[in-house]
Amino acid sequence: MALIEWKDGFSVGIDSIDEQHRNLIEIINKFDEARHKGKGSRIMAQILNDILGYTQEHFAFEEKLLKEAGYSGLDLHQKQHRQLLQKIERLQFEFMNKHQRITVEVADLFKYWLTSHILQHDKAYAAELQKNTV
Repeated sequence: MALIEWKDGFSVGIDSIDEQHRNLIEIINKFDEARHKGKGSRIMAQILNDILGYTQEHFAFEEKLLKEAGYSGLDLHQKQHRQLLQKIERLQFEFMNKHQRITVEVADLFKYWLTSHILQHDKAYAAELQKNTV
């Protein structure tokens, strides 16, 4: 069973953002599957790289749309993005350099952050972006 199942309730009503969110969920589910199967550190390192890289791309895309739309909550949204990226970078560093094991807490962090961020913060900007015909 996947760690995160896409639900219609995750949709922000903007196809490009929804597709990116689906892709993030897929990468996180690959991470969780590899963790459950006890995959080697090389595979886990690649998946962590994928999560970090795709998250950076997604956040840049999302922030560009928010800026173009004149979203009033942009500063806070960017701060939240930076916080998550810092957490992922720290986890990646600890895994690669300190050989820290990937634990269920890491998977839970990804699940909580992604779903709560989409359901609370991304949905908050959706109406404004849709109004500006993104």
